[in-house]
Amino acid sequence: MKLVTRDKLLLNQVLLSIKYFLMKTTTIRSRLRALAKYPIPLTINELHASNKGTKVLINSLPKSGTFLLRRALSLLPSFVPRWSMHGLDAGEPNLNRKIKNIRRGQYASGHLYWSQALIDLLITNDIRTIFIIRDLRDVAVSSACYLNDKNSHHRLQSYFASLESDDERLMAVILGAKQQLFSDCQDRKSLGEFGMAFLPWLDEPNCLVVRFEDLIGTAGGGNDKKQIESLQAITNYLDIDISDEKIAQMAEKLFFRNSRTFRKGKIGDWQNWFNTKHKEVFKDVAGETLIKFGYENGYNW
Repeated sequence: MKLVTRDKLLLNQVLLSIKYFLMKTTTIRSRLRALAKYPIPLTINELHASNKGTKVLINSLPKSGTFLLRRALSLLPSFVPRWSMHGLDAGEPNLNRKIKNIRRGQYASGHLYWSQALIDLLITNDIRTIFIIRDLRDVAVSSACYLNDKNSHHRLQSYFASLESDDERLMAVILGAKQQLFSDCQDRKSLGEFGMAFLPWLDEPNCLVVRFEDLIGTAGGGNDKKQIESLQAITNYLDIDISDEKIAQMAEKLFFRNSRTFRKGKIGDWQNWFNTKHKEVFKDVAGETLIKFGYENGYNW
């Protein structure tokens, strides 16, 4: 009797999965569009990822390097980039369902405050969390530029565009703003308050913390050695066996400008934007948070 190889069995599973999915959709266009994003394997490698890959949540404060970390995972064979899911938000009603639906070989990204309920949900569903952090001063600059130029659909964009100068926009990010300025009647927290809501992730034992400044490499003003070490820490945390040669190849491809949210990806750009008043106000509302994030030892900067 002729033996059927393991790969043939896997291929049969792929074909059956595709057939089942196509039966559930309507038009050819909608089938192809949905199929491209839906976490269903179309190749042998994707089937391996769906069986053996890891489930991952990428978490961050906005403008802290989410895209950079997503880019790193997209270069690993254990993931299928087209399955990736983005934009998870702490306030959305379907958040728990979306997290539960993360599949093996899939990564999702968002900006989620720490809570014990969220930790329990992640542990129960066997989802690893990687939290990327960045100097909050650079976060402030990147946010001010993004809210003014990059995203016309953001709830804060019209307000930031109405401000008369970049100095005002940067100050608005640092200080926050009151709800009456926005159509959804929600406050914009100060950068210090916002950062504090994420701070417990730094001590969460079920989470890997990665610094943007370590992951960016020399292309963004960082260090190639730290970049390699960060990539190795990520693969070790995800139990991915990968050679040093492959890690080096990943590092070469990591700095990638093809994103609508990308601006500069540089370390320390805040020094070109902060004036004396910005520094004073930042130290007052976010200085403690900056210290707790590990970017300064005190207020003498």
